[in-house]
Amino acid sequence: MSVSPSQKRVALLVIGLVVLFAPALFVLATLEFLILSGNLALNEISLLEFVELYLIDLVLFVLPGYGVYRLTFWLIQDQLPDALDTVDGTEAAGATDETETTGTASEEQS
Repeated sequence: MSVSPSQKRVALLVIGLVVLFAPALFVLATLEFLILSGNLALNEISLLEFVELYLIDLVLFVLPGYGVYRLTFWLIQDQLPDALDTVDGTEAAGATDETETTGTASEEQS
């Protein structure tokens, strides 16, 4: 099943929006917690501090996400084919053993 170019664009758009807005949601949740706990008044934070907090959250959100992506890509590209070859080899050896056993049993019955 192939994916159309419009579906790829929508997927990229959704991923981009998540990368862009997820850190902003974390910043807002952090600010809301600090305001409700009484440790921060909204008029105490400047626009520059808000942008700085957003950029820090963006980096802390994107770097682990990219690390997980690279780890998954490495596992699928490098480790999975070797594991599948091992499984295929084991299944082929098991099938050969079964045929030899079955073939011997049918010859003895004749």
